[in-house]
Amino acid sequence: MEKIIIILLFLSLGANAQVVNVEQERIKSDTTGIAGTTQVAFQYMKNKSEVFNIEGDIHLQYKTNKSLFLILTDYTFSKAAGADYANAGTQHIRYNYKIKPWLYPEVFTQAQFNRMLNVKFRWLIGAGPRFTLIKTKTLNTANIGELRMYTGILYMYEYEELTNSVYNRDHRVSSYVSLSCRLGKNISVINTTYYQPKINQFKDYRLSSQTDLKIVFSKHFAFKVSYFYFFDAFPALDAPKETQNLSNALSFEF
Repeated sequence: MEKIIIILLFLSLGANAQVVNVEQERIKSDTTGIAGTTQVAFQYMKNKSEVFNIEGDIHLQYKTNKSLFLILTDYTFSKAAGADYANAGTQHIRYNYKIKPWLYPEVFTQAQFNRMLNVKFRWLIGAGPRFTLIKTKTLNTANIGELRMYTGILYMYEYEELTNSVYNRDHRVSSYVSLSCRLGKNISVINTTYYQPKINQFKDYRLSSQTDLKIVFSKHFAFKVSYFYFFDAFPALDAPKETQNLSNALSFEF
């Protein structure tokens, strides 16, 4: 099934972080084939000064009985009073293969930049196992009780260029726990938390958590509220240690 999501309402607080939440972007489907989402948001306001914001992404997924390919592309740009407040982009490619119903080895690579967080360019590559901890089906006619829980522990190599011409080459652990729960026929909640420490210096870590609440109104319309939190123990240059993002969207899909 192919999905195209057009954002009609968008509210954002905070800045884009550095960890791509891949678990939130997996299209939860037990069917094979191609699926995808795309969304774009524009905002323009003028009073004493001009405010301009654009956000867009394209997510594609191809699934077979054993394999899953995932491609994510995101871009954000914000400008106010003649100054850039956000300029960030990400390209992420991931593949996993089903060995057992509970075991999926996966590999990924990612390229990104985030000028507001002083990251001129960052390239990642990694691999490791993904485990299914819980996967239950709906237990009643109200569709309450469907629960899925996954975790992964991956090795990740990171190459980074900062805006002050500093270069970093690090080895990290990229671990995560993802939990999704259906609270009713039309309501679901997904939370994913990532922990990414340096292998040789665990006090240098990144922590992120995202929670999505989705309310489905009909076959084609849904409303989603998302909250994202990010912490970097040793951020690049004078970038903040903490960033937060709150957004909501009314979407149309078919």
